[in-house]
Amino acid sequence: MDKTRNLLKNVLKITLIIIAVLIIFRIGQSIAKGGKKPAELVYNVATVKLETRQIAKYFAVQGVIEGDPQVKVFPIVPGKFSRNAVAEGSYVNKGDVLVYIDRDMVGYQYELAPVTAPVGGMVTKLYCIDRGEAVSPAMPVAEIADPSKVKLVFNAGQEDLVKIKKGQKAIISFVEDASLSVRGEVYSVPPVIDSDIMSGTIVVKAPNTGNKLKLGMSVNAEILLEDIKGFMVPEKAVIMTESGDYIFTAVEGKAKQTTVKAGYRNKDMIEISGDGLAAGTEVITDGTFKLSDGVLISTGNEPAKPAADVKGGKEDKKSAAKKEETPVQPEKK
Repeated sequence: MDKTRNLLKNVLKITLIIIAVLIIFRIGQSIAKGGKKPAELVYNVATVKLETRQIAKYFAVQGVIEGDPQVKVFPIVPGKFSRNAVAEGSYVNKGDVLVYIDRDMVGYQYELAPVTAPVGGMVTKLYCIDRGEAVSPAMPVAEIADPSKVKLVFNAGQEDLVKIKKGQKAIISFVEDASLSVRGEVYSVPPVIDSDIMSGTIVVKAPNTGNKLKLGMSVNAEILLEDIKGFMVPEKAVIMTESGDYIFTAVEGKAKQTTVKAGYRNKDMIEISGDGLAAGTEVITDGTFKLSDGVLISTGNEPAKPAADVKGGKEDKKSAAKKEETPVQPEKK
């Protein structure tokens, strides 16, 4: 029993000695390092400086271009198609005959009934081809459009309808080639919103200068909503959360989290506004995902440190004294 107790005491002593040695070793390491704290982590980031710029805000939509006017022509009497008086692509004046209808009623003999053009323009389509084809006042027989002027008709939701106003400037361009474009303006905006579909019909009109646009083309339309001054930054610089939007700015070598309000987007740029934003503010654009408020950062644009600061901040005093004591050797001739 006594032997067991003595053995346990010896094991305990050895354990305590090992622990003491480890503690002394750790203390010695700290003394050897001079008690220096580990260097704080510095994050490399990229920044842009805020510049006040003119921000043109557009509403964009796609659609199919039409002539102004562009109308479908209906016969006023039923019957059978007899013949077309014009060809597709030809130009007609108001009142010119487009199509002849054979009323062909049993017991009666009528002359062919002409269908005339209600407006002048180009015949864009003739619906009847085969003689004897039945027609009625509910069926169009032709379509006429004026290609020298064009319009775009589209529906806009209620959020956009409150921004679009009659007379706002617009650009209409071919979807495949933006150089094929014309300038016009908003012609009409509905006074009320259709409650069934919560939208309304907008009409944009423009002169088709040089006949750049062909009727039936797919086009983009951009309506200028407003033109203001503000700040735009790359969209990747803005962090959007449920609680709000924010950015990181570079201030004296540290990242500063700044609350902003994100606004209009154009391609990969986004408008921001908020207190504390001013021209010249450095906004961090790359590396934001690893940042938090107050961490050290490096933008790569920091001024180089003086040579005296290279070794811990001050030039070695002994080296400086040695330089002063070293006599200047006379130049040998």
